[in-house]
Amino acid sequence: MLNIDWATIAFQIVNFLVLAAALYYFAFRPVMARVQERRAEKQETMKQLREDRDEGEKLRHRLQDRLSQAEEEADEIIAEAQKQAEAERQRMLDDVEDDIEKMLEDAREDVQQMRKRAIDEFHEELIDTILDIGAELIREAAPPEMHNSLAKELNDRIWEMGRQEMERVRAFRRSLGERTPTAHVTTARQLSSDQQGELARTLTALADRNVDLETEMDPSLAAGMQVRLGDIVVDNSIAGRLAELREQASQALERRLSNEQSET
Repeated sequence: MLNIDWATIAFQIVNFLVLAAALYYFAFRPVMARVQERRAEKQETMKQLREDRDEGEKLRHRLQDRLSQAEEEADEIIAEAQKQAEAERQRMLDDVEDDIEKMLEDAREDVQQMRKRAIDEFHEELIDTILDIGAELIREAAPPEMHNSLAKELNDRIWEMGRQEMERVRAFRRSLGERTPTAHVTTARQLSSDQQGELARTLTALADRNVDLETEMDPSLAAGMQVRLGDIVVDNSIAGRLAELREQASQALERRLSNEQSET
């Protein structure tokens, strides 16, 4: 028959319970508390990690938005720069076109001026040639009567001046002072003594004193003569009339050319 020592068994059970209680209070509970702490720390760490991840995601979205905005701004800046560059290029092209147009206009004006000068010079030479030939023909063909008639007309013009231009005559007489004036006479032909005497009397009446005559022959006058007494000059020669005709012809040609240019 098995002999059971209940006292020993009870003692062993008590020892086991005491040991279990000691292990629970001194080992298991601190370990569990440490495990709970680590679990709480882990949960806190996981929570912080989730928050950091969420914040990082938000930051990533913000960065993406900023990057997209920066790209849009860069595209706008590039587009604006291209627009300004195109506007500047167009402005430069316009300036170049304006400069070219101005150069062409200046060139056209220069050509017109050169053409006008060439035409004017040609007309001047043509008129001079015609009048020179006319004067030469008149000089060769003019009879003495024409010269005498022109000389008489000159005397008449001086008499007419003395009657109609008294203010000018008085001013001329005052300018002479006390001196005896000399009349410079240029004539196409030799004056007769009667013509010289008549001219001297006419000029003496004009100056209201004796007048000396200084006569010079100039066949280029063709016919007639010129008289200069002080600041009074009277020209009644074919050369003088041709000079007036030349001036009239030049003015007429100039008006005609101006009319033609205005019509074109």
